[in-house]
Amino acid sequence: MGGIKYICLLALIIGASLLTIGEATSRRDVNAELNKIPASKWLQLVDSALDSVKRQKRLEENLLRSDITVRNGSLSHVQLLDTLPNLASKEDCQIALKILKSSLTVYNSECLPNDIDGDDCRSYLEEKPLPEGSSLRTECENLIRGNREGHHAFRRLLEDSHYRDGFYEMFPNSGNRQTVPAAWSISKDLYEPDNIQTYKQKIVDNNSNLGLAQWAQFVEHDLSKPVSQSMSNGAPIECCSRDQINLQPRHNHPACAPILYQPVGKYDVPHCLNYVRSALAVADCNFGGAEQLNQATGSLDLSQLYGFTAAAERKLRLLEGGLLRSTARGEYDSSMLPIATNTEGPSFCARENIGDGTCFVSGDSRVNSSPFSILIYTIFMRNHNNVAAELHQRNRRWSDEKLFQAAKAINVAIYRRVVIEEWLPAVLGNPLAAEIKRNHQKSALEVSNEFAVAAIRFYFSMLPNELQNLTKDNVVYGTEKNNEYVFISKELQTTNLFELKEEIYKPKLQYTSAKLNNILESLLNQEIMKMDAAYSGGVVWHKDTKPTHADILAFDIQRGRDHGLLPYHRYLESCVLSRPVNSWKDFENFIPKEGLDNLKTIYSSWADVDLIVGGISERPVRGSVGPTFSCIISEQFVNVLKQHEQNPDHKHAQLVREYSHFNGTKLLCLNSGLSAVPQNIFQLPSARNQMVSCADV
Repeated sequence: MGGIKYICLLALIIGASLLTIGEATSRRDVNAELNKIPASKWLQLVDSALDSVKRQKRLEENLLRSDITVRNGSLSHVQLLDTLPNLASKEDCQIALKILKSSLTVYNSECLPNDIDGDDCRSYLEEKPLPEGSSLRTECENLIRGNREGHHAFRRLLEDSHYRDGFYEMFPNSGNRQTVPAAWSISKDLYEPDNIQTYKQKIVDNNSNLGLAQWAQFVEHDLSKPVSQSMSNGAPIECCSRDQINLQPRHNHPACAPILYQPVGKYDVPHCLNYVRSALAVADCNFGGAEQLNQATGSLDLSQLYGFTAAAERKLRLLEGGLLRSTARGEYDSSMLPIATNTEGPSFCARENIGDGTCFVSGDSRVNSSPFSILIYTIFMRNHNNVAAELHQRNRRWSDEKLFQAAKAINVAIYRRVVIEEWLPAVLGNPLAAEIKRNHQKSALEVSNEFAVAAIRFYFSMLPNELQNLTKDNVVYGTEKNNEYVFISKELQTTNLFELKEEIYKPKLQYTSAKLNNILESLLNQEIMKMDAAYSGGVVWHKDTKPTHADILAFDIQRGRDHGLLPYHRYLESCVLSRPVNSWKDFENFIPKEGLDNLKTIYSSWADVDLIVGGISERPVRGSVGPTFSCIISEQFVNVLKQHEQNPDHKHAQLVREYSHFNGTKLLCLNSGLSAVPQNIFQLPSARNQMVSCADV
């Protein structure tokens, strides 16, 4: 299973998408039937759909009058911050929703009565332009012609989407063969007690530290941001009651797909976690099925730091000396991110009152998702300001704009170099990471659905409940074992810097530069957990009591279904096997026996296993992830690298070259108070990965 085989994904996709003779004949029959519809009827169908959108607005008004809204500080607020849409995304989604409703009107009134399958109907409509003369056609064309600053549809690695009606209907959760297990029940069934997780962490034969997971999250924030749908007036949608049970039917918004836990014991009670379906994207002005919107730019451009739009970027700038806003000036290696104001706060932290603790601001609502995230956003804010200050010293006459753009170009180039040269080999292994850089296939601009909502999310499986205090004041390097240092605590009991579940979008730590130094030093010295389908209790909710934090695995499973991802076996077939999967036995070479036995008890069929569940269950190869996720991540980075090659920044090329000596070690040394950093920042310190003195950098 060499690296080149994974890169063959696109060729396999092309082969898998070819129509058989029978399918081609069926398609001609569909065309003949639907081509009979006169132009006037197409206009009527669109008008009927627009009427249904108006009726939905009346429902939304009733929900707001009934106070069915997302309350600040609630669990629903946490999920909203992870998927917070900006104004442009809301506008895109409103038009896309009208197109989808028009397509569903055609399906229900013209396809179903004529026994035309949903997938065949959708395929026909994807080639059918919206009718001339309709207001929807005009709206759509105006949007397409505008400057969208990102906001593209996620693409699909395989041509098909996985919806019950071929367009948008998610497969239901129940007990018969036409259904799939509920997302929350899967997460609960896969959960293992945290004492077992801790034991597994210690026996993992993987020299990676927690920096690998930290950077995976940061890269995800850069390339991918699925956002939730909103009401027509922009208000967020709530799908659960205040006491976290399912709402009554009259209060259900059409965009709701709540994550429900049904009672199984005598004293068990139902629970509900808010899940609002992802915002839809306008790919073109044709009819068609649902495609989800990516609010991120889809390029390694630090848009999560600088903002996804020009207007957002301007708000983050000091507009002096080319600097980004921060909480301090002068000492750039100790400054902190800007603090959220009362008006900004609800867009960055899940608190009822913004004054209850620290809440930082950056270019993405996800900045406060964890202390790991806060740390790396801070590192790159400091690096920008350090570079801007250096440039200003050398070029006193440069304007703020010229300094800012030059510092940004250098910051982005340093970030890309660390991602491609250091982080990617840690994830995929050196051979596959090298093959990606040599690949010459044609690039695709958009980010794949499979990468965004499944493969890049692998890091959550690797996060522990706590970050141990592994600073130099608390540990010493002990004996060596297999060229790795064994840390010996100076204390009888290791202390923790924080518990992850206590910090997700609700920072409770008293953040200072010294605190960030402690977090950075400790994560460089703490071993990452092995990737498998059992997440730690810090990121999933497994108890029968009222949830106090979200269940990330359940959300990821639900989102995969929302986005119409095909089951796991389809990607295993295309990426690795080059043949159909026929039974559970075909998974045995990729998923360890214990994990496979668990999946057999959860899913009634191998054909139902969700991509995220199958992917994290696989045995890692070479790097940190299994072959299917290696394939999907590789395919995405081939496209990312090609985009960079095709769109070089000639204006700042010379300046960027001057900083080409920057690597991960230098980045961390110059933007923190650490005295030493490992030579490879994604590996634990060892005899093979010596500590580098920051005084020598």
